[in-house]
Amino acid sequence: MAQATFSVGTTVETTDNFVDVAASSNLPVGVHHFQLVVEDDSGNQSAPIVVQIIVKDTTKPTAILTVMPSQVEAGQGFRLDGSKSSDPAPGKIVKFRWTMLD
Repeated sequence: MAQATFSVGTTVETTDNFVDVAASSNLPVGVHHFQLVVEDDSGNQSAPIVVQIIVKDTTKPTAILTVMPSQVEAGQGFRLDGSKSSDPAPGKIVKFRWTMLD
């Protein structure tokens, strides 16, 4: 067994000296800890050791900007609309930064 699906609190036991964490584990973005205890052929167990892994969302969101209407009379208002912008799940857009360039 070189690949395993992990869930919190469930122990995965192998005879291999490594395990690949399956994408199906669906670890959410954030800090996660994994523990290892090894056992020898006499049944003696090691002290547990813990490592930390950080799962990051590195996929950039997509900004989509529209203006309504696209032409206005001097002194009239208009709307800048970023509502069609998106971020792949499970991400979500939480902030919009608007800048007039010229």
